[in-house]
Amino acid sequence: MLVNNDSNGSALFVKIITINRILLIILIILVVGEHGPMNAISEFGIWLIQTLQSMSPAFDEPMNVISFLGTIEFYLILVPLLYWTVNTRLGLRVLLILISADFVGTFLKLLLHQPRPYWVSDNVKSMATDTTYGLPSNHANDSLAVWGYLAYHVRQRWFWIAATVIVFLIGVSRVYLGVHFPHDVIVGWVVGGVVLILFITGEQRLSPWLSAQSAGTLIGMGFGLSVAIVLMGLLAGAVIAGSPDPVAWASFAAEARSPAGFFTLGGSLFGAVAGFVLMQQYARFRTDGPWMQRSGRFLLGMVGVLICWQGLSILFGLVTADETAMGYILRYIRYALTTGWAMFGAPWVFLRVKLAERG
Repeated sequence: MLVNNDSNGSALFVKIITINRILLIILIILVVGEHGPMNAISEFGIWLIQTLQSMSPAFDEPMNVISFLGTIEFYLILVPLLYWTVNTRLGLRVLLILISADFVGTFLKLLLHQPRPYWVSDNVKSMATDTTYGLPSNHANDSLAVWGYLAYHVRQRWFWIAATVIVFLIGVSRVYLGVHFPHDVIVGWVVGGVVLILFITGEQRLSPWLSAQSAGTLIGMGFGLSVAIVLMGLLAGAVIAGSPDPVAWASFAAEARSPAGFFTLGGSLFGAVAGFVLMQQYARFRTDGPWMQRSGRFLLGMVGVLICWQGLSILFGLVTADETAMGYILRYIRYALTTGWAMFGAPWVFLRVKLAERG
């Protein structure tokens, strides 16, 4: 059952804050520079990765499956499922905390511009690939923020345990696959925990004020924040422009400084906010109903998600290359339309085809 207020809420915050104080100390020790302690920690990380990878090839596929739980493809399934069949506000807020966590993690990746294990060591097998920098791990960051937020709302001991196990295994999978050092994952958990605390605190304080704003104001705020995300990403890129990557692994990071991720996040945010506001105005719907009806909503809605996300990717690819100014703008539009469809377009269709009742 979903709960907005609970007497155990303060106890939960104490636990989260205590854990993050410990992790913050670790973070300070880790990010001290590219020499000395950092080298020793990286060497230990490579040894640990080699040890994990030498255990048994039987773990390879399960680890890839677990790692999938931290990808955009998985969240493209999870968020609509929650929004269309469980609770619209919960679905929206899970998407917002995901965007928040991923933005902070991606911003830090650029500023720190640290390599991934298989970029710097031939002894590490790359069982997956990634073109972004390694520190912090966004898989670890995003998963802790999302599953921590879900656990905060569900307020059931079994769910809290399950969420902890999922977050831990996602982190381990990234180390096993050779795409992250252990300290990348630890720092990711730090970032995710901080975002989780700030998001819940901000939600409690800002919700009453946001509820009193007009639809136009909320949509305008969503657009303004989306532009801020893009500008912050461009700023981070400008800050590190004078610090080229070491020649030894620069070829792996050829696309690591691309601002595309920030256009993705900005577009997703604007589409989510605008879509939710429009849904409240013109397509408010109930998420309950028979499971066959909910399944129908999910399947029909996902067709639209795939058309917006993949269909527009193909279409826009015919217009211009992704890594161009126009390509970035079209990426923003594509993700805005994808989340806008999920938040507003799909509910509007559900009501028309009788897959949902008006709320």
